[in-house]
Amino acid sequence: MKKAVIFAIFLSFFFFGCLETTKLVSSGTFDNEVTDPQHDDSDELSDDSDAEEETDTAPERDDDRERPSNDDEGNSGGDGWNGEEDDPDERPDDDSWRPGRDEDYNPWNDDDPSVDRDSDGDGVLDSEDGCPADPSKTEPGLCGCGAVDSDSDIDGDGTIDCLDNCPKDKNADQADIDNDGIGDACDDDIDGDGVKNIEDNCVKVANPKEGGSIFSSGQQPDMDGDGIGDACDDDIDGDDIPNANDNCPNDANADQLDGDKDGAGDVCDLCPEDKDKAIDAGICGCGVAENDKDLDGVVDCVDNCPDDFNGSQLDSDGDGIGDACDESPFEKADSDGDGTPDSEDGCPSDPAKTEPGVCGCGVAETDTDEDGTPDCTDACPADPAKTTTSGVCGCGVAETDSDSDGTPDCIDACPDNPARVEPDEVSGCDPASDPSDPSDPSDPTTDSTEP
Repeated sequence: MKKAVIFAIFLSFFFFGCLETTKLVSSGTFDNEVTDPQHDDSDELSDDSDAEEETDTAPERDDDRERPSNDDEGNSGGDGWNGEEDDPDERPDDDSWRPGRDEDYNPWNDDDPSVDRDSDGDGVLDSEDGCPADPSKTEPGLCGCGAVDSDSDIDGDGTIDCLDNCPKDKNADQADIDNDGIGDACDDDIDGDGVKNIEDNCVKVANPKEGGSIFSSGQQPDMDGDGIGDACDDDIDGDDIPNANDNCPNDANADQLDGDKDGAGDVCDLCPEDKDKAIDAGICGCGVAENDKDLDGVVDCVDNCPDDFNGSQLDSDGDGIGDACDESPFEKADSDGDGTPDSEDGCPSDPAKTEPGVCGCGVAETDTDEDGTPDCTDACPADPAKTTTSGVCGCGVAETDSDSDGTPDCIDACPDNPARVEPDEVSGCDPASDPSDPSDPSDPTTDSTEP
């Protein structure tokens, strides 16, 4: 009984549904309705079927949704495009109709290099056009793209004008030192150094102004100031020795002295007494050979293990001795046993010092006379009154000048008589009998009759 009731209810709904559908069809309602705005075949925003939309790429589906249909009757102005109704795919004049579209996206592939075009509009596609930017040519011809072919040779130098780097100046050789496309015969800056020929101290050799820029306000290099730029001067330093023979071409040295005979003159030799080094003192400096006994790529003068191969120079304890030759690679060495590791000790072999001080390592900073100057630099280490010099009288003897005559007592035979440093045969050092004293009656120079 229950089954019969359920079946009866089902039939009632079925017939009711069919009746309503018939009414809608007869009234034309389905003609203007869209059941699925994205996938229905009657979608006003897409001309594709469901099957076509499934194979469309993302940009194509976007384009379908945004492009107005050519049978859209709802748009005032015809088919919704700027073109004619019979050309619904004509591109609109602006892209404002595509809201939200990435401005770099271009469905017409205007910038796609794979699309063959006719850039110059001469009716020949670029792929077949020898001059794609020249509408008057499809091949370069005699004068090349962009130029009208002509055999005119105004200057009569044998090179037609369109190929002549100086069409109005005869130059059969077409010389162009700076390769700027302007022949030397008509180039106002032949060497291209930014200095006009009329002002250039090396017209045919680039000699730019100091400062490295053609716009520099500096001067063109001319070391000897002879008006010929260094770039073209065969005697740059002006010592009358040609550069090719000069052992110091940039430093005047007419004598060409070369003490160590290494080919570099003394005035420009960084190591004038080291024949193995001239222009570079190297890593070790003048007088020290750049040897590498262990062939580890590190010269001996800076190698922390000069006799043991250790290119890495690993020094785990930082004591200046590489692990390869360090008996205790993880314990800092202390050669003099003063408690300061050698790597931090200014005098690693002097247990009394960790810094050289005034006297240097191995020499005590003793100051015997306690005058503040250590004995190693004190001219009189036992005389506190003298430090830098022993004076006239020597160490231990004061430079006293009792009579203030400018002669210290130690060499003044008459230390109490400023008029004498040696005694007189008659009066000795007695100032009362000084012959130069006008009051002395024994002075033969004195006039007794003088009132």
